[in-house]
Amino acid sequence: MTVPFKRSRFSNRGKKAEEAVQRFLTDWASQSSTREYNRLVDSKAAGRIIKAAAADFEYCCKTAYGEEFHGLIEVKETEHEYRLAKDKLPQLPRLRKRQKCGGRCFVLVFHSTLGMWRALTIPYLEGPSDKGSWNLSDLPAHDSVAEALASVPRDVFEKAGEVTTAALQRAR
Repeated sequence: MTVPFKRSRFSNRGKKAEEAVQRFLTDWASQSSTREYNRLVDSKAAGRIIKAAAADFEYCCKTAYGEEFHGLIEVKETEHEYRLAKDKLPQLPRLRKRQKCGGRCFVLVFHSTLGMWRALTIPYLEGPSDKGSWNLSDLPAHDSVAEALASVPRDVFEKAGEVTTAALQRAR
């Protein structure tokens, strides 16, 4: 006897934010043959029959100056205007480990009530915080995924052929 798959009522939470990031990454990757991203499997949506992925997306790229980058992007959606609950980020230890292996890892937070995005780095999340959540009010909120990702570090998510001051300084 086959048991029908029952989808969790929470499996669609954050899907709009993840879809927005996927649209951005698809466009970003299509601008250069030296860029790639992958959508990692969502264990919650799959009924928890597979091991949870370290993040929602992984990416790798090579800049115009030959620098190679790889990393992970975790996407979170919250109704709060400037807080993210710590229990909503169980992936933090795995993001931290990938960062220690040379990856550049980010958490993109979509504040659904504001329609704004914030990009968080792993060092930021490891800094001082309140007991049960991170207060993100000191970080700028952005209108789009592109603006949020361009804020940390810009050389990874630059437009194809775009030269940044930081990349020029490193090339000298």
